[in-house]
Amino acid sequence: MDMITYAGHAAGAIEPPRAFRHRLATLLSRLARAHKARRDFQALRSANDHILDDIGVTRAQIDIALAAPFWVNPCDRIQGRRRTFRR
Repeated sequence: MDMITYAGHAAGAIEPPRAFRHRLATLLSRLARAHKARRDFQALRSANDHILDDIGVTRAQIDIALAAPFWVNPCDRIQGRRRTFRR
């Protein structure tokens, strides 16, 4: 006879439902943050050079950040390359 745990799943077959829900919630939260940041970067793309200079980013940084896949937060791309593009 198989060893059955809570919710009728075989022991060790899958993660506990609570851990799965937590991982799924974390993934959805990260995707939502990446989507919001991508919208913000799209808005920055249309800003003039003076505003971008005040913020401390270049158009090249924005383009590099937006070239990442949709699940990558563009802010993470800029933070990793910030020293490269500083004047």
